[in-house]
Amino acid sequence: LGRCSLVEVKGVTFCGKSDASNLNMTNTPWHHEVVEFTRKLKVELDAIREEGGDDPLPEYDLACEHKHSCSVLLARVDQFAVPDPSDPARRKWRTWIDYPKFQELASRHRSDPTFSFGVEDYTADTPEWAVFGADEEGFDPTDKRHRKKSKHPMYARFDGSGVPTHDTFGEPLGEDEMEILRERMDERKRELGDATTVTELRSGEKVLEDPSLMFRGLVVTR
Repeated sequence: LGRCSLVEVKGVTFCGKSDASNLNMTNTPWHHEVVEFTRKLKVELDAIREEGGDDPLPEYDLACEHKHSCSVLLARVDQFAVPDPSDPARRKWRTWIDYPKFQELASRHRSDPTFSFGVEDYTADTPEWAVFGADEEGFDPTDKRHRKKSKHPMYARFDGSGVPTHDTFGEPLGEDEMEILRERMDERKRELGDATTVTELRSGEKVLEDPSLMFRGLVVTR
């Protein structure tokens, strides 16, 4: 495997029907599905890293997300993470580019080819709103967000198993309501199993079902 610095995992954007393909909107992943896939990719990378060897794989982690681009960034910890000055036990990401610094280093390299520099030399702090797991989900607070046809997510937050914990307004759900949703998910798991189920239709279209994702992507109009 390569030792790349960054891995951007991005969902495909459906651009309309094509006679060259039978893909349609059902083949376009939601952001939460891209997040889940990236998490699974990290688990696999961690497993390879733990095997060790003469040239072990570097550690990667989920650094950033950009929900409106349906993308998640896996970054090398040794190159893009430093201890947080306010809390050394926490990790602080530096995945942004310091362009003036990069130009300075590149100019110096042109003048003196023996001078070398690495990506760590021109990184900048990742804005809080861009860090993976931030409430903004990669939306720059200085930009104006538009929601098509007043559609909003039915649930704003979820627990580790995918059960909703907050409603569309970000208010916590009651324990009774969460228990009902949890039972619905358990019932679906009994029908499909815990793994992702892929069903191919006559048209060639493939439908993916994962019980842990059943409440994500639901919307309400308000």
